[in-house]
Amino acid sequence: MEILGRLFMMILLMGLASGAGLFCALIVFSVLRNFKISSRRATIVAALFPPAVTAYLLCFVIASSILSSFLGTPDLLFGDINEPLPNGFKLFALDKMPEAGLIKRDNDPLGQVGWVSDLQTSGPFVLGKYDYKYFPKTEDESNRNFFLFDTRNGKAQDFATESDLSKVANVPLHLTPTQFFRAPKSLTSRVRDLVMFVIAFLPPIAIGLWLLWHFRKFIRAQKIDPEP
Repeated sequence: MEILGRLFMMILLMGLASGAGLFCALIVFSVLRNFKISSRRATIVAALFPPAVTAYLLCFVIASSILSSFLGTPDLLFGDINEPLPNGFKLFALDKMPEAGLIKRDNDPLGQVGWVSDLQTSGPFVLGKYDYKYFPKTEDESNRNFFLFDTRNGKAQDFATESDLSKVANVPLHLTPTQFFRAPKSLTSRVRDLVMFVIAFLPPIAIGLWLLWHFRKFIRAQKIDPEP
């Protein structure tokens, strides 16, 4: 259902882009008619430009989501969570199950801490809260509500209350739900995001400006030397 919803959204975006293309074509046609210029090619290009840009951006979003697990690019399509934590650990969670987060390294299939719903980092430590939505809490886990995870040695300590965790961690608690948690970005991440932004938006903007310049040049040439 989640995939069908996103597919419907992409179809809707393409429909809106097609409508925008028709509007652009109408503007170009009106301008050309005002100058008594006939150019079917310019009108067609104006109609196709918005859908083409939208299709390009959707392909970019799909590629970014496919490569997210390998390159760390934003998962804009599925919205799955993949946030870096200290010492090579990461927070993983599905978009439709954000309260079932998993703290692990890429090469660790089992993970270290599971069913994480809220967390924060403090130096090499990850402080967080467990969630029992998808599995029942056993009697032995009655006092297992919060945790302190040391990323240096991969060991976790459990706590019954938030105050118990705060006392041991000796830091103010500001636990963030997994779907809103964002790790501090490294220089590499910032450079990667900048490159992704340039790839996504520079080509459409450059082509759009080139088309406007070419359109203006075409009108001026027709006014100076109109076709018979």
